[in-house]
Amino acid sequence: MKHSRKRSNIVPLSLDPRSTNALKYKPEYCQLIIRRAKLGEFPEQWCSRIDISLSTMYNWANRYQEFDRASQLAWTHLTSYWTQAAWKAALGGPANTQVLIHILKKRFPDTWGHSARNTQASFPTSYGPEPKPRTSRPSDDLDGPSLEELEQELAELRQRNNI
Repeated sequence: MKHSRKRSNIVPLSLDPRSTNALKYKPEYCQLIIRRAKLGEFPEQWCSRIDISLSTMYNWANRYQEFDRASQLAWTHLTSYWTQAAWKAALGGPANTQVLIHILKKRFPDTWGHSARNTQASFPTSYGPEPKPRTSRPSDDLDGPSLEELEQELAELRQRNNI
């Protein structure tokens, strides 16, 4: 009998291969992924430490509310870690900026991509003045801010943080 190379022919059909991983869930994994995210590790690294696949992690997030909250918090810490790395590079710290920018754009497109949506303008607030409507599309401003504008912003950030 000739077998095809489909996954269903690799594992027995009588046993759901995900069922054993679903039973592996432990509430302490919530703190583990948060700690690992604070160190800059990505979800596939979290999964490797727990010895599960990414799909199992997503299933756990759908099944266990505490794991879903931990995953969201871990992602926030992960974004913070890599934003901090960009911050240090902007202040002249050692970094391969091309790799750093590539990581930020690919891993965090809502914040760092060409069509960023995870910005203050995306979240309405009842405090302060109404945000100005955007008059240009992101593609209209391919050059970005001028060097003078970046230097002024950096000076303001340094002053605000007493650097």
